[in-house]
Amino acid sequence: MQEYSISKSSESKGCFGIMGHAGAGHVHSHSGFIQDDTVGFVVATTLMAQAYPVDTTIKSITVEGDCFVVATEDGGIGRARARRGINPYEAELVLRAVGGDAVYSQKLLLELFGRFYGQGVTEVPVALQIAMCHAVLNTFLAKYPENFVYEDERLAGTCGGCLGTVLTIDGHPVSVLATLNATAGGVGPIEDAEGNLAYGGKGIVMQHLGLESLPTIILESKAYVPSVCSDLSADVLWVRYNEEADNPVVGKALCCGAHDVNVVTMCSNTAYERGTTELATMTHQLGERIAELGVALSAAQTSAEKVSLIGELAELVSQDAGGVTFMSSDLNSVVGGGGLQPGMAAVLSMAVSGANIRRWRIPAVSQKDVMQYLRVIAAATPHLVENIDEAVQIVRERKVVMPPDTF
Repeated sequence: MQEYSISKSSESKGCFGIMGHAGAGHVHSHSGFIQDDTVGFVVATTLMAQAYPVDTTIKSITVEGDCFVVATEDGGIGRARARRGINPYEAELVLRAVGGDAVYSQKLLLELFGRFYGQGVTEVPVALQIAMCHAVLNTFLAKYPENFVYEDERLAGTCGGCLGTVLTIDGHPVSVLATLNATAGGVGPIEDAEGNLAYGGKGIVMQHLGLESLPTIILESKAYVPSVCSDLSADVLWVRYNEEADNPVVGKALCCGAHDVNVVTMCSNTAYERGTTELATMTHQLGERIAELGVALSAAQTSAEKVSLIGELAELVSQDAGGVTFMSSDLNSVVGGGGLQPGMAAVLSMAVSGANIRRWRIPAVSQKDVMQYLRVIAAATPHLVENIDEAVQIVRERKVVMPPDTF
């Protein structure tokens, strides 16, 4: 039995915000990090659908030139181009996803392709994911055009979009935004507009919903982080924020909400360290390693040598590079890996157990996972509302002037 109520709101903005994104193709990172980076998008759109019911079942998938066109049962249309084109075998293969729920794009892609990678390694699955996510956003717009605000992502190289509305959760107005971070051609993603970052078209939607000044719950990925997850016996929710840089009122509300509904949750208040050059350093180190491989390849003589070197390069590009390409380095030093504007937010995510990652290799969010997120969000709402003045004061005190949109 559902323990909360979610409905339409007549308010123009909420008393706090909820934001989630899909990083299309952002599956792997450095040091064995593997994730479903669509979870925030899935949870945010599921929240929306509880107030604005939609049928996001895939009705058709067609190919127009180098583009996938995904249509949902309720009239949503999503398009995305694959950089190196789509062949007839791929066009036939993807028809197996017809009848599936476009909201759960990562699960559908894994059922179709077994696995996939970003950074331009497998553009066809990533392009299909982009088209699916666009179809979901467009479904809400097609059915409820007066109740949602939408803008394209509008950052250089991107082809994503942002959809927002105001909902009522247990009587409290909440501004909710779902973002698709995607890169043209199925390469990437570029995530300079993830989290609660107000760049490009997303900034317009955030301003419309008051999100540029609201304490915010950031919904993040279902991820395997070896240093944290290897000894876990089961997947668990994970609240993360930085006590000194983020909004601890939001973080503590999430932890209290999880406790109230008996959802096992890890809580960390030392995440997302700011002011570091970590991403720039990692980018430099990866570039140096790629250069070393290039030098070695230029001198290689035997086939075995060349295959070995290219194999290592492929591994670096398909996995490790995802940990440095997703965000601009200077921006990362201000907002951390989750894209959190200082003073404004805390993250609700999910940690994947070592046993599950060894079995499945790549995680995919399930309906059961989403229900856990929703239960915690709803249970956290009264805690956050009760302390909203303190949360807003922290927003005012810690908010900084963000870098200009020049990356």
